[in-house]
Amino acid sequence: MKKSTLLLPNINLRPSQIHKFRGFVGNIFKEHDLIHNHDDQGKPIYRYPLIQFKLVGGTPAVIAVTEKAVAVFSKIFMKLDKIVIEDNVIPIFEKDLQIEEAEFGYSDEIFMYEFVSPWIGLNQNNFRSYCDADRSDQAEKNQILKKVIIGNILSMSKYLDYRLSKDQKIKTDHKLKEKKVNLKGKTMTGFSGIFKTNFLIPDYLGIGKSVSRGFGAVRRVI
Repeated sequence: MKKSTLLLPNINLRPSQIHKFRGFVGNIFKEHDLIHNHDDQGKPIYRYPLIQFKLVGGTPAVIAVTEKAVAVFSKIFMKLDKIVIEDNVIPIFEKDLQIEEAEFGYSDEIFMYEFVSPWIGLNQNNFRSYCDADRSDQAEKNQILKKVIIGNILSMSKYLDYRLSKDQKIKTDHKLKEKKVNLKGKTMTGFSGIFKTNFLIPDYLGIGKSVSRGFGAVRRVI
């Protein structure tokens, strides 16, 4: 899979400002819906974001995957000479652009990943099931989270036009802990920690909700 990463080393942003970074760039390049994921009427386009904004080791970054997104990405992001966050104009003096072929897909091996930003995996339905699980039965809650991780991977794969064969089954295990996060002004339950799976995910791509805003970014540990 083609992947490009643009790092902005001279800029300092807080995690809570990443969505404003994305909003600024999306507003400048309105003609490219791959950035802001809205149609001409302003309605959300529900798909896996091919261009994602996040912090990588504390450095603001923009990541694009697939040939189509990398082509758009390379064309426009090298033109950025500033960003505006909360009325503060921040000049961009340094850019680090990396383009690579990243491995993506099913594997016979098991890999360990860590969430480098909180994972928001639960939706309204499975959050209710998670909360209804007996507090003393952590195994039930763990099973729910396992299924959600598998579902997130399958959903990402679908939108990236990757299909598993009938005999390819995703396995997963995890060691996660709850973490309160703020999303669009609302407090939600997120998770931090590690998980294992037999699926290759490029570093810093996100799974779960709001990955375009930096949530659910993963990094391979082993």
